[in-house]
Amino acid sequence: MFGEISENTVTSLNTIINSVYKPMVGGLESSEWGSCENDQKKEFSTVFGKFADELRDALKSLSTNITLEPFDRQYEADARNIHTARTINANMIIEFERIFNDWSEQIQDALEGADAERKEERNAGPAEELLYWKQRMRKLTGISEQLRSKNCRTVYDVLTAASTNTAEQLGRPRDKIYLATSKWRSIELRVTEALNEAKDNVKYL
Repeated sequence: MFGEISENTVTSLNTIINSVYKPMVGGLESSEWGSCENDQKKEFSTVFGKFADELRDALKSLSTNITLEPFDRQYEADARNIHTARTINANMIIEFERIFNDWSEQIQDALEGADAERKEERNAGPAEELLYWKQRMRKLTGISEQLRSKNCRTVYDVLTAASTNTAEQLGRPRDKIYLATSKWRSIELRVTEALNEAKDNVKYL
């Protein structure tokens, strides 16, 4: 089979594996396995089935992951020169502060929502427990990767630099910006700790 890889690569791979190859493998006659021994057939089918299920679950997690809004690229030059510029683009600071606060709310909601879901599943069995931690690990991995992205680091660095300027230079109180960046550091720490916990639990289970 061949063809053009679409923009949604994971979706395409999931469709091919779960809708084409998995039914094909499951429907193979004994003679079609050739010289494979029964143990080899069983091992291949088990590993392949597990991979197909993991891929399907990963795609479900991706569809529910949060996406942090990118900053407007019209501010890219001002952001890059924030440490050397004589004047600060006040509109950029206002926009970056808004985006920053939206990010904080999104991540906090994701963390608190997962904690609430965890409390509701106290009587879950081993399979449900493992599924919960796998989904949590994937979601937190997505958040962690975005926190390390150029998009997030640029907004954070600009606001951190802006918080050292006077209110007259910024055209707005700098205390709010300082509090926002301080709060962000605690959120990053919570994400890191929660991700490590999820990884450890998945490995243990």
